[in-house]
Amino acid sequence: MLIFSGAAVAAPFCIVTASGKQCYYYDSPSCERAAASARGASLINDAEVHAPPAGQGAPFCVVTATGTNCWYYDAPSCQRAAASARGQCVVNR
Repeated sequence: MLIFSGAAVAAPFCIVTASGKQCYYYDSPSCERAAASARGASLINDAEVHAPPAGQGAPFCVVTATGTNCWYYDAPSCQRAAASARGQCVVNR
């Protein structure tokens, strides 16, 4: 599973634009709106979200402001859970 590091958790979502990277977003929809407005891209804050050791967890994870759950064995169920939690579904590599 993916985990957040450190006691104080930084925002799990970032926008990337020509001006740089801004990691201020605690839910995926807000990040996506800001990215569209700034003509950039929304992505997971990889400085705060880390991949698990190889072979651990299900193939798909939901990343939210409160944590990451790698319990999903198919993309559609992961995407539904992510939408419900205002998070993002990612592949667990």
